[in-house]
Formats: sequence, structure tokens, C-alpha cells
Amino acid sequence: MNDFADAAFLPPLGLIPAADPASTRLLSVPSVDRPGRYALAYWPTTLRSLLRPHRMEPGSACWTYAARFEPHPADHARWCEALGLDATAAAGAPFLFSQATGTLLYMRLFDDLGLNFRHLLHLRHRATHRPAPAVAQAAGQIVSARVGAVHALGARKAVVQVACTVSSEDGLVLLHVQDDFIVRGYRPGQLAALDRHPAPPFEALQRPAPRWAGSEAPWQLSVEVAPDLGQRYGRLSGDANPVHTQPWAARLFGHPRPFVQGLATRSLIVGHLAQAGWRVNRLDLHLCRPVPCGDTVRLAHDGQRFELTDAAGTTLLASGRLEATRR
Repeated sequence: MNDFADAAFLPPLGLIPAADPASTRLLSVPSVDRPGRYALAYWPTTLRSLLRPHRMEPGSACWTYAARFEPHPADHARWCEALGLDATAAAGAPFLFSQATGTLLYMRLFDDLGLNFRHLLHLRHRATHRPAPAVAQAAGQIVSARVGAVHALGARKAVVQVACTVSSEDGLVLLHVQDDFIVRGYRPGQLAALDRHPAPPFEALQRPAPRWAGSEAPWQLSVEVAPDLGQRYGRLSGDANPVHTQPWAARLFGHPRPFVQGLATRSLIVGHLAQAGWRVNRLDLHLCRPVPCGDTVRLAHDGQRFELTDAAGTTLLASGRLEATRR
């Protein structure tokens, strides 16, 4: 097994404890397959966040939010089509089919914290999951999310850690996730009550150089990022943030063109690895730089570590570790 010592926060994939009714709210979340109803759940919270003052209120994020998710037999084929993958060759890719449900739960947590979404950046994603066939066969899944920790990172930035679990209705854990977000834009003193982050700076914030140059990588692949991938992935995942889907919004926030969602980067990585014959069981992903829509990128790995760079292999976009076996 690969060294995942610093990912020990992930509990074993056993049975999930019964929800505490005093701290859990079961929400009715619309399916992303009903876009009108989903938009009514997504956009009011988004617009309210973008228009309000930027705050940090950890004491208000005391709830675990949960919702039911119904997988669809066509999910795998739909995701592969959106990502430009062969559905048969990419069988077993650990896509996050429940992400649209999780997106709305995460938004409730961020709303409780008082965050203005424009200052939020997905920094790290870690996941342990059961093999895809077991997940696909578990109808009536439960997605739950809670704020795991909030720390100051200097005087003007905070780190918000969200823990998410997907389980079957009988309590079998199918997926454990931890997502870390960096939140910028605070005035001096706004974060004074928070404990400082106990770990060294995140690898993604250090902007390291690529591990492998050119032909040095043991395994590598060129990947075409579709110009409209942000829109395609938004329809699948519910993450319709305009910076990923609209050129005008990307330029408004300082980007020359839309860039893909952080978990779209994850889906590209695990999907292309699956298509090449690798079954990914655990993943530790650092999101170093935006991945622009319409670019060609390079995916490389050595069986334990992976990285995503620009086509020239000189600029690191994402990196991390994986536990993978040959199918």
C-alpha cells in the first residue's frame, strides 16, 4: 500500500453511525436531471452570497446536512461522454455521481459560515471509495456533509475543511471525502478568533515545479480539455459557477477564459487513468492552478504520484498521490 499517512483522517469504509437528530438536517435536494428545480435551489444561494459582506462565523456551521441521492444506470456513460472518454474502456472510473447533491449541501455549509463565494478556492481533495460497481449497485444513497475544521492561514486567509460521506441506505459507507478550501479577502482582525492552521503550507500554495520533465515520466498522456468542458461538467455536477461556464464571468474575475471546476480536474484524471487500465482506489489531489478550457494538458504518473501540467510539461496545474492497481 502507498504511503497515505497524512490522509489518516479518512475512516475505514465500514458502517456509518446513525445520524444524530440533534445535529443533522435531512434536506430535500432536487436532482440535477431536473434543471429548473435545481436552478431554483442553486442560484438564490449563489447570488445572495456574491452580494453580501464577506464574513467568517464558524459557530453557525454546526449542522451536518444530509440528502438522498438516486444513482441512474446511465450515469457512467453520461459522464464519459461529457469528459470525452470511451465508456467501456473507462469502466470502473470513480466518478462522483452524487456531486450535484453534495454541491448544494456544501453551499448550505458555506452560507452558514457567511462566506462570499467569490473569495472561495478549492485547494485539495482527498477520497477513499469502494469499487465503482459496488457504488453503482447501491440505490437510494445518502450524502452527508459537515464542516470539519476552520483555521486561519495568516491574517487575511482561512482554510475551511469539509467532510463528506456517501453511504447506502442500510449504512454501508461507499465514499469518504475531505475537501479543503482556501478563503481569501478578509480584513485584518476578522480572523483573530480562529486557531492558526496546524500544518505547514499546502503543497498547492507553494506552486512547486513539475516532478517530471518531458520524456522522464514513467507514464504520460496528452489530454484535450474541451472548450465547453466547464459547461458540460456543470450540467453533470451542479457546479454552474459562471467562471467555469461564461467567458465574460471568467474575465470579470481576472481569468482570460473559463477554467474547469476543481472536481472536473479530478474526473479528467481518474477517467483517463481508468481508460488506460488503472483502477484508482484512493486519491490525494492538490489543485495548484486553474486548468483552462480548450487547452491541451499532460497527465503523468509513476503508480504512486501523479501530476497534471501544461502541454509543455513546465507549469504544474495539479498533483498528488494515488493508490491504484492494474485492471
